Amino acid sequence: GNQQKVLVSEWLKNPDHAEKLQDATTLQDISNVKGDETFQEGEGDTIRWNSNGDDIYYQGTTDKETPIDVKITYTLDGEEIDPKELAGKSGKVVIRYEYTNKEVRTAFVQGKKEEVYVPFAVMTGMLFDSSAVSNVEVSSGKVITEGDRTIVVGLAFPGLEESLKL
Repeated sequence: GNQQKVLVSEWLKNPDHAEKLQDATTLQDISNVKGDETFQEGEGDTIRWNSNGDDIYYQGTTDKETPIDVKITYTLDGEEIDPKELAGKSGKVVIRYEYTNKEVRTAFVQGKKEEVYVPFAVMTGMLFDSSAVSNVEVSSGKVITEGDRTIVVGLAFPGLEESLKL
C-alpha cells in the first residue's frame, strides 16, 4: 500500500533516424532498457543519446511527487483487513483502489475561468491463481481467465468527473 520507488519509462521515437537525440529529463539512475546506446549529460536537465538512428527506450528514478495518489483498501467479509493478514483466509474479499488527481489547472472554458484536472488514465492490473479465487468481479475494468490465472484490469480517469461537472 505504500509507494517505495517511482520508476519512469521513456520512449524517444526517432522517425528521422537521427544519429543523436536530445531529451529533457530530471531522472536519476538512467539506464537504457532496450539497446546498448549511450548518452552524455548536457546543459541543465538535458541528455544527448547516441541513438545510431534507433528509437531509445530508457528508465530512471525520480524523487518528485507523482501527480496521482492511490489508496488501496482491503476488506474481508465487510471488515477492513491488512493485506498481510489475508493469506490463508477465505471469504468475500474486496480490494478497492481510490485515485486522487493532484494536478489542477485554471483554464478558460466557454469564456469563463474554470478549474480542471490534468487528464490522466490510470490502469491497474492484478494476477490471481485461479485455484485460490473465484467469482471475481471488477467495476470499470475487465476480468480475464487464462488457464490457471485470473487477470483483473481496471481503468480510471481521476478528476474527469469533476472537470466535466458530471
